[in-house]
Amino acid sequence: MAFKTLLAVAIAYFISASAQSNSPYCDSTSGICYQGYTDPEMEMTIGFVLPPLTDPPSNEFIAQIVAPASYGWTGLSAGGQMAESLLFTLWPYNGEVMLGPRWASGYVLPEPYAGPTITLLPDSTVNSTHIKASFRCQNCTVWEGGSFGSGDLNSFQLIAYVASTTVPVDDPSDIASSLEEHNEFDFFGLDLTTVHDPNYSSYINGGSATSTAAPSSSSAPSSSSSAPSSAPPSSTSSASGAVQTQWGQCGGTGWTGPTVCASGLTCIAVSPPYYSQCQ
Repeated sequence: MAFKTLLAVAIAYFISASAQSNSPYCDSTSGICYQGYTDPEMEMTIGFVLPPLTDPPSNEFIAQIVAPASYGWTGLSAGGQMAESLLFTLWPYNGEVMLGPRWASGYVLPEPYAGPTITLLPDSTVNSTHIKASFRCQNCTVWEGGSFGSGDLNSFQLIAYVASTTVPVDDPSDIASSLEEHNEFDFFGLDLTTVHDPNYSSYINGGSATSTAAPSSSSAPSSSSSAPSSAPPSSTSSASGAVQTQWGQCGGTGWTGPTVCASGLTCIAVSPPYYSQCQ
């Protein structure tokens, strides 16, 4: 089974002037503020949070993947390439979030990867339109053949994300299932100096449904109303007079939550017409 050579494409992509970079957004369901990117064409959002810098450095991060639930599967490369990178695959199954770490020595089917410990956070969910996986990843900044930021957590990291928009995995009930090659992929640049958050310890206190890299399922509460429309997740309350806080979603395709920002903030179209944010 062949998989695209993401590294070569990434280098060519970043030589061009069209490279995307991270920007801040906050998930008002969880209160976690990420640095990430929303792809309006693939309707995917990828975000990261790192703990404050320490000596020795921490070996963990929080990440978020949001994608249409109709996709067969979606994926994330923390190292920006396919081979010798920490990978994550994600798909829904009977209202559950199926998420697991993988690794491959080359451009072949990536296998489940032992070492990382994944903890799905409580806002992870699946509804009729989207799947959202917010997760703490421990023992995840160094992996076989590479490391986050090439070992410098105050530098730069290329992030790759992929999707199989039509073909599902072979066995969606099995987190270690075989899967077909993705048909969509893209990249963005993550400035790690912007990703360290002093609130990190408070973000991880609500973790649930811990699993390791073994081929076993991870699950999160299912909801018909709390998953996002097509961009960073936010609360969906539409009570009269409700206002959105800084970095919260205030508009976009399918958005039914607050459209008025708190005093001093303006609703800005970040990825029109899919996502607007109070800034």
